[in-house]
Amino acid sequence: MSFQLNWTIEGEKQLSRVLSGLRDDIKNLQAPFSESAKKLIKVFSQDSFSTQGQVINERWARLSPYTVAQKARNGYPPDPLIRTGAMKKSFRSVVQTDSATIYNTAEYFKYHQSNQPRKKIPRRVMMKLTEEQKTMVVRIFQKHLFKK
Repeated sequence: MSFQLNWTIEGEKQLSRVLSGLRDDIKNLQAPFSESAKKLIKVFSQDSFSTQGQVINERWARLSPYTVAQKARNGYPPDPLIRTGAMKKSFRSVVQTDSATIYNTAEYFKYHQSNQPRKKIPRRVMMKLTEEQKTMVVRIFQKHLFKK
């Protein structure tokens, strides 16, 4: 028997792997889904912000001079997407025995992550899987399944 592992972000399949030779009695995969979700949330909430998207190969657009000046006047950091830190702290996950969902509760998250056409706000992706993150997730599952 084989096990199909899929992660989808914004409707786009980001990772798909078949792990072969698994036994039928492996039904609860909550532990590897939970570990994967925790590590991915760290990438999305910390690494994406500190590298301004570079860690996920989606370098963020620079702030306009007007926005930089406005942030300086109001005492905010000059970095994109960081004013109060609320969006960074709003990543959550729901983990079940056969899936994990990672999302952001900030209302304005969707405007930055979305790939919809835009006129004012540039796209600044925070959630995306690179080959490095895909490998990390697959290794977490392999380690868990090897123990079984």
